[in-house]
Amino acid sequence: MTIKVNLLPTERKRFTFDPLVAVLFVLVCAVLVVCMWYGSSLKSQVDEAKQQISTLEDEIKKTEQSLPVIEEIRGQIARLKGEIKVIKSLKYDPVRYGNLLTEVGKVLPDNVWLTSLSVEPSTTTVVMSGQAVHRAGKAPLATIALFMKRMDDSEIFTESSLSSTNQVKDNEAGVGFNFQIEAHYDADKAAGLAAEEPAEKSASNDNSSGETDEL
Repeated sequence: MTIKVNLLPTERKRFTFDPLVAVLFVLVCAVLVVCMWYGSSLKSQVDEAKQQISTLEDEIKKTEQSLPVIEEIRGQIARLKGEIKVIKSLKYDPVRYGNLLTEVGKVLPDNVWLTSLSVEPSTTTVVMSGQAVHRAGKAPLATIALFMKRMDDSEIFTESSLSSTNQVKDNEAGVGFNFQIEAHYDADKAAGLAAEEPAEKSASNDNSSGETDEL
């Protein structure tokens, strides 16, 4: 049996360029570049968001520190509004009290004497103390009831109530009754403010009617 041996040099394989490998390599490089760019973009967004959070936290701290100052300013504004309201009301006080006294004189029966009269502006309350005496055809208790009715019928006074009454004896006037009456009053009507608007309306109505007549 013979064995043949080829002693001739073998031909080496040549290196060949594979296009598929090149495409895959380019794709991998492109993906890596895109991933790096996207990661950098996300990092910048995260840093920007952290900066915004830090800024907002600083603003919150400043706002929390300013809250007491804001509340104090609000309190000052409320006090100033109250003072302005009081000042405006004081402007009409002389007229208001003058009208109140005039109205008391109108509703006061002739057999009643007042010994005290107090006005409380904060509650728009008037407290009157006095004495009703007996006269011909005018009993004291009936006179007190008439006094209260006149106050209820008044445009200024409302809600009159009898706080107390007791019988007294006067040597000159005979039997009488001391009393104390509490009533409320309309501050605007007492100051004459309630009559301003209707007057203006009537004036405007007169003007409009005049214009209508001219047409």
